[in-house]
Amino acid sequence: MRVVIIKEAALVIEDFSALGQISMVAALTVLQSMDYTTASLPTTVLSTQTECFGDPQRLSTNQWIKNSVDHWQLIPDLDFKGALIGYIGHQSLIPLIQEILLAKLGNRPVIVDPVMGDEGKLYPGLNNNYLKAMQQLCQHATVLTPNWTELCLLANQPVSLKPTEKNVQRLLSILQSNKIDAQVVITGITKGSEIGCLFRSREEGLEFIGNRRLHGHFYGTGDTFAALLLGLLLTDCSLTTAVRTATQLLAVAVNETAQEEPFTNRKYGLRLGQLVKQLVTTDDK
Repeated sequence: MRVVIIKEAALVIEDFSALGQISMVAALTVLQSMDYTTASLPTTVLSTQTECFGDPQRLSTNQWIKNSVDHWQLIPDLDFKGALIGYIGHQSLIPLIQEILLAKLGNRPVIVDPVMGDEGKLYPGLNNNYLKAMQQLCQHATVLTPNWTELCLLANQPVSLKPTEKNVQRLLSILQSNKIDAQVVITGITKGSEIGCLFRSREEGLEFIGNRRLHGHFYGTGDTFAALLLGLLLTDCSLTTAVRTATQLLAVAVNETAQEEPFTNRKYGLRLGQLVKQLVTTDDK
C-alpha cells in the first residue's frame, strides 16, 4: 500500500453551506482542482446560504475547531502552505483563528476576505465589536480581498465615499498606519462596462483588472476568486499575475453560470464544471 505523506496543505477557514457551490464548497473545489491538499475549518455549518432560501439551520463549530486543531498538532507531517479565511460570523472565533495563524503559518500567504458588509452597511447580526476584531485579524494577512464597503469599514471611514483613485490611496494608507500591511485587492469594482478588482501593484501602481459585466447577481464569486488567488499565489507568482489570472478564470465560471436557466438557479452558486476542467488541464501541462 502506498503511503501518502501530507507535507503542506492549503488551510481554508470559512462557512460551509450544505447546498450548492458557495463559500467553503467552492474554495475546496478550486484548490483541490489545482492539486492542493486541503485542510478545512468550517466557521459554521449552514443548511443553505444566508440569502434566497429563508433562515438556514446553523450548527456551531467553535469547540470542534479547537479540538480539530489540537488533533492536528499530533500529526507530525501536517503543515500549512498558506491559508484562506472567509466568512467567520462569530467574534469569539477570531482570537482562535489568530492563534492558528501565528502558530502554523508564519510568513506564508494568508488571504483574508473580510466578509462583513456590502452596499454601505454591515451584514445583519454583526456589530462594531466584530469590526474591531476583524481589524485585528487583518493585521495577520498578507493579502486582503474586501469589497468597497468592507474597505471603508476596515479604515473607519464613511461608506459613502466613492472608489476614486484619491480615496483608494487614502484608505490604503490608513490601513497601513493601523498596522494592516497586507496587499489589498478591492473586489466588485465597476469601471465602464467591466467589473473586477482594483489594487496597488508594484509594477503599475493602482491597477484595475476586470471582465465584461453581465446582468444580474452571481452568488459565490468572491469565494471562488479568493480561492483562485490563493492557489496562484502559492505558486510564487506576482500579485499582478495572480489577480489577472484569477479574474480570467473566474470569468469562465461566471459565463457558464450566466447561460443556465432559469435565472433563479444562480442562488446555488457558480457553476464550476468548466473552470475545474480548465484548472485540471492547466495542472496536467
